[in-house]
Amino acid sequence: MAAILGPLEGFSVAGTGVAFPRRTWTNLEVLQGLPSAAWGRRAPDPHGEQLAFMAESLEATQGVHTRAWAHVPWEPLDHAQEETVVDLAVAAARQALQRAGVAAADVAMLFCSTSTPHRMTATVSAAVGHALGLTAACQDVRTGCAGGLFALAGAVMAVQALQRPVLLVGTETFSKVIPIHKLAATSLGDGAGALVLVPGQGVLCSAWMQTDGGLGRIITTDGALPPTQAELERGGYLLGGSPEELMTQVPGKYVEAITGALKRAGLTSTDVDLHVPHQSGKSTMEEVARALSIPWDRTVMTLPRHANIGVPGWMVALSLAVDAGRLKAGNTVLFSAVGGGMSWAAAVMRWA
Repeated sequence: MAAILGPLEGFSVAGTGVAFPRRTWTNLEVLQGLPSAAWGRRAPDPHGEQLAFMAESLEATQGVHTRAWAHVPWEPLDHAQEETVVDLAVAAARQALQRAGVAAADVAMLFCSTSTPHRMTATVSAAVGHALGLTAACQDVRTGCAGGLFALAGAVMAVQALQRPVLLVGTETFSKVIPIHKLAATSLGDGAGALVLVPGQGVLCSAWMQTDGGLGRIITTDGALPPTQAELERGGYLLGGSPEELMTQVPGKYVEAITGALKRAGLTSTDVDLHVPHQSGKSTMEEVARALSIPWDRTVMTLPRHANIGVPGWMVALSLAVDAGRLKAGNTVLFSAVGGGMSWAAAVMRWA
């Protein structure tokens, strides 16, 4: 049974922030860097014009041109030198706090969501809170790429109850768990997004959330914890699953969550001024827009610049939409996400 909330009144988004690793890669640079193992043994590695054609084709089908990575997937991990989910989260949060004009000491609570934590047991939120100098309670929310929307509902309720600013952060370093395969390497990126919520006039008209653990096999890192050498050698801590089944399941989950959220809000897709989704993929989002009759020009897509960055995807898209002046008071904003585990969610907000 889905968890359905709303309306939840009395908050506003006072500031947004984003952060990305220093190094950016184009499709062509990714393909040029892939080791021979990524291409299989049936044919020689592609080169020159072949790679250029493949890079253009991937952009046309996936909608991705560049992505930022903290780690080069086909090179050994170097934790001492590489950016972490905490580093990215802190940078995005600082930008959001600065834009909101909110001091770290005034934050009442921090919600942080990621699918790629930097430690096995330590909470990401605690590390982020410490780096920011917060004295607030800090909580991790782990529901795959849908985690940010699960956390949004909690953050809004915290603002209502505490009547103080609440910080929401999503952060990912997919580059550290990407298998050496061209499709995975070209579709995923790293990044972080943050929102500062404060008491105000906005309304979370609805939030719709659902989980089915039986679908967790579709996308997962199936290596058991604590890590073992055998699992490391097998690749048990790299992303795996069933990409084909994932592509058949995801569009329907988006439609289900969005339909449920709109119904709770007493709205239809024609009332949506802006759709800000998790950046799953171009073809997926086009299919969802068609199924729900949401005009494509109302969908915010950041895939070309950032690829699929998981949890913070919709937060980054929202921040860029705000910067571009695409939102004004009274607008109806739709958020949606589907994540591994498997969880899916949507929320409808009246912007203030």
